[in-house]
Amino acid sequence: MTDRVTDYDGVAARFDLRYGLYGYAGTRDTVLNFIGESLDVLEVGCGTGHWLDAARPHARRLIGLEPSAEMIARASGPRVRGRAEQLPFPDASFDRIFCVNALHHFADRFAFFTEARRLLRAGGGVMTIGKDPHAERDSWWVYDYFPETRAIDRARFAPIRILRGELARAGFAWAESFEADHIEVVQPAADAFAKGVIDKTFTSQLTVLTDDEFNAGVARVRAAGDDAPLVADFYLLATAGWVG
Repeated sequence: MTDRVTDYDGVAARFDLRYGLYGYAGTRDTVLNFIGESLDVLEVGCGTGHWLDAARPHARRLIGLEPSAEMIARASGPRVRGRAEQLPFPDASFDRIFCVNALHHFADRFAFFTEARRLLRAGGGVMTIGKDPHAERDSWWVYDYFPETRAIDRARFAPIRILRGELARAGFAWAESFEADHIEVVQPAADAFAKGVIDKTFTSQLTVLTDDEFNAGVARVRAAGDDAPLVADFYLLATAGWVG
């Protein structure tokens, strides 16, 4: 694990900017298909509640859990402040548990998977959605202009096959992985600056950089020119574990 940790209290006010730039339609469909209908659902690492809002009409009971006080204060509906490694709920209290772009922030993935297995009823499932920088499929301006981010992501994101193995060790009967979303956005550098996209609060990959690393990347973007295309062409993968 990397020691680069995002201060989500500090970025909460601008966190939702990403949802205006990237549609995440595939992620939304994946989450809703996973939840189904009339189930007791927990989102771990719910942030400002974007995915809680999307899932709320489809769940009988929906709770969000988040360690950041500033993030969770912006979420609506039932929510609990807590950590993924010690989920504050009774055994067998949920049918589905999910997290989106959050697993790489957990201090101990296996502890989370073990806790999720404890909370799930028979036939239940846990699902995580996130990047796999080890697959070498992604083209992303963040990696291009802020090269330190690639190594940081490789340290904090596990390969998908490792996640499936950890789910099996945690007691899940079987695990699967599949593509959840394909993000494709190209914008001129000038537009990215104007919209506040090139900012340390935009994504955790930038947030964890030192000021010197971030400023050097900004200088690279400016040197490329206002019309330089900033390409985001990356995949989000879902990994799910199921209780027998």
